[in-house]
Amino acid sequence: MIKTFPRLLKDNMRMLKICMIAHQYYNRDPRVRRYAEALANDGVQVDIICPRDQNILKTSNYDNIRIFTVPVGRSYKGKGSYISEYILSFIFYFIKLTSLFFRNRYQIIHVHSIPDFLIFTAFFPKIFGAKLILDIKDLMPEVFISKYKVDVKSKLFKLIKIQEALSAKFAHAIITANSNFKETLIKRGITFRDIMVINNIADTKIFNRILYHKYLAEKNGRFTLIYPGTIAPRYGLEVAVRGLPFLVKNITNIRLIIVGAIVEYTKELKRIAKELEVLDKIEFVGIVPIEEVPRYIIQADVGIYTGISDPHMDIATPTKVIEYAIMGIPIVAPRLKILEDLFTDSSIMFFESGNIEEFSNCILKLYKSPELRSQLVKNADRDFVSKHSWEHEKNKYYDLLNGLLPKGYKLPG
Repeated sequence: MIKTFPRLLKDNMRMLKICMIAHQYYNRDPRVRRYAEALANDGVQVDIICPRDQNILKTSNYDNIRIFTVPVGRSYKGKGSYISEYILSFIFYFIKLTSLFFRNRYQIIHVHSIPDFLIFTAFFPKIFGAKLILDIKDLMPEVFISKYKVDVKSKLFKLIKIQEALSAKFAHAIITANSNFKETLIKRGITFRDIMVINNIADTKIFNRILYHKYLAEKNGRFTLIYPGTIAPRYGLEVAVRGLPFLVKNITNIRLIIVGAIVEYTKELKRIAKELEVLDKIEFVGIVPIEEVPRYIIQADVGIYTGISDPHMDIATPTKVIEYAIMGIPIVAPRLKILEDLFTDSSIMFFESGNIEEFSNCILKLYKSPELRSQLVKNADRDFVSKHSWEHEKNKYYDLLNGLLPKGYKLPG
């Protein structure tokens, strides 16, 4: 176990300890990592409880960060498998957190949804004085509509909304990932707690266009489209694949790089690409460490996002678009509410969600005009990059923590 804490908080006589629960692999969740690494850098002991990843040990240690895994993997199958996975995971998280709490006496338990009801794994810590934060980074009811086409009038949808409200009520503080999520939660009656928005902003210590500028020399003369992220039907990658036959006729050196876990839907995309005779124009990279993603982005000519409009995708922040903007490449994306909130028509080339012809024409227009590509990047810097930073979001998070911490503990900022 790592016992050294190089940046002890000057105002503290005792070590500040925070435990986070996230039903996602730690190395693949940039939001959880941003929180944990910021806290650890400021001398806080951070313990993470998460699913077991084949790439990390049962218990792993970094500077001030300890990762404890539970013997549950992530399922990427149907609705039933997700629900059973959540219930089984709850039991393991409850046992692990209770055990760790009585050995470490955390001051804060920070629970990341989905599912929201993981907050109840902190039942005993709450009784013994720990403060609980529920971080609703995705709205569970809308996610189930998006992923499983759950009917809003169904008993399951009503049950999901009830657990959301009860989970929020059990927490001492609520965080969510953007103002759209906050407005939706308030409309659903979650007004008994203040809701703090901590936006999903990429950490420029990792996503730094100057740091990765040297990789521009490796572009090899191809016109590259990049997509690093979740591979699932709701992310609309079929739009990009079906647009390739038209694009190949006009851009012979085009290639599409898809970075993300190889899942069942990957096979479907490959089948479509083979049928359209463009499989040789697509590279499926698989999972890479988050530290390698900026290299793939900066070597690309255009960052694409093809999410399909629905109640969740319309308002969920697509982190990959933020990463494109910070790394300084032009963006082609669907006209979704969240993106119109963050950018303007002069900083993103928009197309109507699901429209293959419009998507393809956007790509071709950018290929023909290097000047337009440069102008989009400059405008994205003006409209978004210059106005948002992880440092600002971190300071909001620290303000929230300082309001929850007992006397004698204070985070900087």
